[in-house]
Amino acid sequence: MAIVGVFTNALVLVNSVDLSNHARSVTVSDERAAVDVTAFGAGYVQETKGLGTASISVEFLQDLAAGSVHATLQPLIGSTTAVPVEIRAVNAARSATNPAFLLASALLFTYTPLDGSIGDAAAFTAEFRNAPGGAGLTYPTS
Repeated sequence: MAIVGVFTNALVLVNSVDLSNHARSVTVSDERAAVDVTAFGAGYVQETKGLGTASISVEFLQDLAAGSVHATLQPLIGSTTAVPVEIRAVNAARSATNPAFLLASALLFTYTPLDGSIGDAAAFTAEFRNAPGGAGLTYPTS
């Protein structure tokens, strides 16, 4: 089994636009709600898995040039049209050892185009979540 090791060259695709060279961190989250199914007489709380929550957060270095970060993300914050967001641990082809972390139907919920003080990097975090009717997070290898 290959260990990812030092995380230095991830792939970040938003609506098929490669923004990898402007991303500096990613967080992929696939969670399930805990649903309490405890009945009378139980000695402990009993829980089962409920609905899932899928999200991808990316910290970007802002770029206001045409075709770059702002031009890609700004139209998405006001839109209810879902777009694909894909992350790979290594900027290489999908494979069994480099699967995609894919929200094929994602909406942008958080976009803070500028956030910082004098001397800071112009960095911000964008958060994408599963859109209505979306399949949640999938892990394709091809």
